[in-house]
Amino acid sequence: MKKVLFLLVLSSVAFVTQTIAQASKVTIKGVVLSADNNVPLTGTTIVFKGDSKGFSADSIGVFSFKVEKGKPVVFSFVGYESQELTFTKSQSIVVQLVPVVSQGEEVIVIGYGTAKKRNVTGAIAKYKNDKIDETSVVRLDQALQGRIAGVQVQNIDPEAGAAPKINIRGVTSINGSSGPLVVIDGQPVADGLAFVNMADVESVEVLKDAATAAIYGSRGAGGVIMVTTKSGKSEKTKYSFKYSVGLKNPYKLYSVMNISEYTQLLFNEGSLRYADSAAYTQGFTSAQRNTFSNSKGNLVTTAERAAYVIENTLTGPTDWQQEALRTGVNKNLQLSASGGSKTSKYYISGGYQKDEGMMIHSNYEKFNLRTKFDAQLSKRVKIQVNINPSYSKRERPSTNFTDFYRFPSYLPVYHTDATAAFVSTVAQWANIKAGDFAQARHFNARVYSGLMPDGSNWVNTGTQNPFATSNNTPKSIIETRSINSNEYRLQSSFSLMVNIMPGLDFKSQASSYINTADQLDFAKNNSNGDGVLAAGLYLNRTSIDLYSENTFTYNKRIKEHTIDAVVGFTAEKNYYKEEQTNGVGYPNDNITTLNNAVLINKDNSYNFINRQGLLSYLGRVNYTYANKYLLSASVRYDGSSKFAPGNKWGAFPAVSGGWIMSEEKFMNGKIDWLSRLKLRVSYGLTGNNKINDYGFVDLLYGGNYPFGSGNGNVNSGLNTNPNLIANTQITWERTKQVNYGLDVAAFKNRVNLAVDVYSSTTEALLLQQPSMAFTGGLFFNNNIGRIQNNGVEVELSSINITTKRFKWTTALNFSRNKNNIIELGKELLILNQGERTELYLNQPGNSLIQFFGYKTDGVWLSQQEIIDAQAKGLTTTLGSTVFVPGGLKLVDVNGDNVIDANDRTVIGNPYPKFTWGITNSFNYQSFDLSFTFQGVQGGNLINGDRNYNESRRYIKEYTENRWISPANPGDGKTPYSTIGYNWMLTDYAVEDASYVALREVLLGYTVNSKLAKKVGLSGLRVYASAQNLLFFFPSGYKGLNPEARSASSFYASPLIDGYQRGGFPTSRSFLFGIDINF
Repeated sequence: MKKVLFLLVLSSVAFVTQTIAQASKVTIKGVVLSADNNVPLTGTTIVFKGDSKGFSADSIGVFSFKVEKGKPVVFSFVGYESQELTFTKSQSIVVQLVPVVSQGEEVIVIGYGTAKKRNVTGAIAKYKNDKIDETSVVRLDQALQGRIAGVQVQNIDPEAGAAPKINIRGVTSINGSSGPLVVIDGQPVADGLAFVNMADVESVEVLKDAATAAIYGSRGAGGVIMVTTKSGKSEKTKYSFKYSVGLKNPYKLYSVMNISEYTQLLFNEGSLRYADSAAYTQGFTSAQRNTFSNSKGNLVTTAERAAYVIENTLTGPTDWQQEALRTGVNKNLQLSASGGSKTSKYYISGGYQKDEGMMIHSNYEKFNLRTKFDAQLSKRVKIQVNINPSYSKRERPSTNFTDFYRFPSYLPVYHTDATAAFVSTVAQWANIKAGDFAQARHFNARVYSGLMPDGSNWVNTGTQNPFATSNNTPKSIIETRSINSNEYRLQSSFSLMVNIMPGLDFKSQASSYINTADQLDFAKNNSNGDGVLAAGLYLNRTSIDLYSENTFTYNKRIKEHTIDAVVGFTAEKNYYKEEQTNGVGYPNDNITTLNNAVLINKDNSYNFINRQGLLSYLGRVNYTYANKYLLSASVRYDGSSKFAPGNKWGAFPAVSGGWIMSEEKFMNGKIDWLSRLKLRVSYGLTGNNKINDYGFVDLLYGGNYPFGSGNGNVNSGLNTNPNLIANTQITWERTKQVNYGLDVAAFKNRVNLAVDVYSSTTEALLLQQPSMAFTGGLFFNNNIGRIQNNGVEVELSSINITTKRFKWTTALNFSRNKNNIIELGKELLILNQGERTELYLNQPGNSLIQFFGYKTDGVWLSQQEIIDAQAKGLTTTLGSTVFVPGGLKLVDVNGDNVIDANDRTVIGNPYPKFTWGITNSFNYQSFDLSFTFQGVQGGNLINGDRNYNESRRYIKEYTENRWISPANPGDGKTPYSTIGYNWMLTDYAVEDASYVALREVLLGYTVNSKLAKKVGLSGLRVYASAQNLLFFFPSGYKGLNPEARSASSFYASPLIDGYQRGGFPTSRSFLFGIDINF
């Protein structure tokens, strides 16, 4: 009986214990997804913390288990961060694991999505720099110079706020733009790099090959630059304050002689020439010999003597270069706040930038505001709001730098008491007073005499014009004529993201970009010369771009198979309006409103309205098998309003593949130093619709018609474009590109190498062909050309040394591109002329642009050398300037003994052989130092500054070692002053455009976090940066800035490039800043 009773009690205790244990457990059901794309993570490991064994989620990431209340449960999956959770009640949950982003698993932004870098099969480069806003540039595109292989950034205009020229993998069009498409946070923005604030930039990705850019179809031929801005994070609100101030000055100036130095040079040369009288005067007439003897071989003119007298007795020398320049002050202020919770995140920033150019009246200011808000409305629905207004104002100098250094030094900027008293003795200038601008005409038509550099007394009885010009000095023009513009931009977008089911998402984005600008170019009365009426040029532009994007993305992983797909459509509509009005004659220089103008110049006034649209359907599939076999295919179908019915639509497909060889059994683990080896190949088709709008229609423009007897009366009317005839058959320019790539990671990802070799062919090039006169137009559009670009790109990054206190990394890039015209329809060649009648050749079988002119072989050393050459039968049809002692000696290229147009040949081209950049970064405890060298090797430019007589006379670079006489030939290559054949039509004006620059240096110190917290801060940093500390110019280059190029008027054409004139000097800048976080 006792035993029975004991068993009953024991059973009851066991039952109660089991019941209590059951009550303390909870049931958990759910699914494990990837946090970046909601793909189910098949076979996720689930372990109760403290237990040695675990279990796995099923093939679609679903799980169900019971666990004791409060006992930690760990979810883990390869390549993802583990997540530990505890539960107090039964529930259904969604576990999202965050991918581990290592050097080998870096996530990059691609068109309409993201991808792991290891799985990318195209040529994509990513640039991420947390300190990008600490550099001493004001634009994002300038900060990219020398950073990415295949992306050539050239500062063609050093004016404050000016845009650089960007090409990705060469020139792909001969009529439209070859520039890249810019996408900001998924929204195509025409001038996105102009207004985006560098402090807001998270990363920059560049889609370089057709396989990656084809998803953007008709706009991807020039490559795509994708900018991703910063977002908030799920954390306590953080505030950031950043301020920097810097200085900018010229790296190099011309060595300009003042009038006294120049006259002294002429007297010194005269002495040498006089000692060589017999040889120098060979072939002279008797009168010429007498003049030579009387002047003792001195070629100084009476005007130059008069200028010498003025400078040494009245004014003193003026350094006109310095009058144009200043030390520019740059300022940068940035404020931001970011934070959020699990369901909402925000990032708010404001910025102000001020950039004073080196040249006076070159100023740029920009104000930015960005608000980015992300919210998780439910488990399946997210929204994002992005608003970015900006305002910029710019002042441009109303005259160029060339005009300054060309002016003679004897002229003062302002009249002094002495010069005012001197010039006012002439009745015309009786009202001149001290402080007024001095003009050359004030000193003309007077009698000058005085001592010369050799001590002789020059006696003159006739009136002289030391500088015969009616133009005002550049200083007075720039101070009385202003060019100011204001630009307002608003980029805004709203995105809705819905997770329809695990792995399937829908995204709808509506965005707009509004850009409105106004500019006033106002010249006061007498600004350009006496009696010139005040004039105002009013320009207003408005552009409204509406963009809609709707996409479905699907991600699925089944064992070793992974599929990522996207399909969707986009619609874009653009409205553009431009108005210009030219007012003339204002009663008051200080009242510049148009209604005060006396008359309106209709010839320079117009308005223009344009609308265009683009409708697109797109799709892409990425497939991965066993994490080593990669395949991607995409297609885009674009319809554009720029083409006639029947030609509006174009398809742009692409396919690419990759093989991660290092994952194969025969390699995996067999080569210890090899971390990853991947081969890539891609082929794609992209387009270019950056052509004239409605080129298929003969549009009507304003025109004047005379009616009535005699000369008639002019009546306003309409007529078709007299220059360009419409063509209803024009269609897309299409670029086919194949790319072969190799990616290597070694020594545990400490060394990464990417090599790409590509070949692209652009066909159906839109060319403006000459037309017959009876057609009523000069040119007509036609798709008839083909151009090819071939190149290689190399990017190498390495972690050279890394210890607890010290780290040294290096990033290097190299690129080479060669273009070639395959055909221009039936055109054998095209010759285009620049402003100095220099020629640019476009000829199939050669580079797109070649300089075309005469080769030279030094200078003619003497008259006897010319006589000897002519005795051998050498003649010319080019005029008397060909055979001049001290002038350029043209080469008889075809050997027919006649110097004529048939001897013109290729004398250079504007394309570099290769470009490169290398950045070294060092970190030692709290200090960091980085510096970037960037360079261009090869390529030529035409130096238009050589055209000016003042350059040839006053600039030492053009007078050193020049020919003086047969016995004093200098280097035998430098012609004397302005004599002889036109320099601009020869290779003597062609110079090497290579350079090497220490482009960027950045030194910073980050205060220890413990010390920062003691003063209530989460971070404190001070830094200093510099740009162009060193700049190595090529041998023989006589200019100031080998990057500068003319890009307007003649040089706006893609068929003309490589000409520079009046460019600002290369700038050298310094910046000092502080970064405070709390």
